[in-house]
Amino acid sequence: MHNVKIETELHVTTPNEPGILGRVLGTLANSGINLLALNVYTEKDKGTFLLITTDNKKATKCLKSLGYEIKTNSVITVMLSDRIGAGAEIGALLGNSVINVKYCYISSSGTGKALLVINTDDNNRAYDTLK
Repeated sequence: MHNVKIETELHVTTPNEPGILGRVLGTLANSGINLLALNVYTEKDKGTFLLITTDNKKATKCLKSLGYEIKTNSVITVMLSDRIGAGAEIGALLGNSVINVKYCYISSSGTGKALLVINTDDNNRAYDTLK
């Protein structure tokens, strides 16, 4: 039905300080690592980067060398048509299968496709539901 994959997302914890976005993304860029998905937020004195890259192993090594804490999450990615209601259809499929969504984020370049990243309480079942 959809272009669905199980991916590994890097969960990077950094200080919350001016310039951290440029430092993290610049480190990846200077290492030749392309981003596939990105979500960044801050809480108090910590920054959190949720990243899917073209080379997570290399990205982990680069970011650890800067002293950042890195964990990994299993997530589902879905390549969707960039149209009204596409995300709602995915949400309905997961809801009808009684799969709880922990978090999700989506990005689109306006070129007809959007990438949805989802973390659920049962990613294997979510994958089977959406494929």
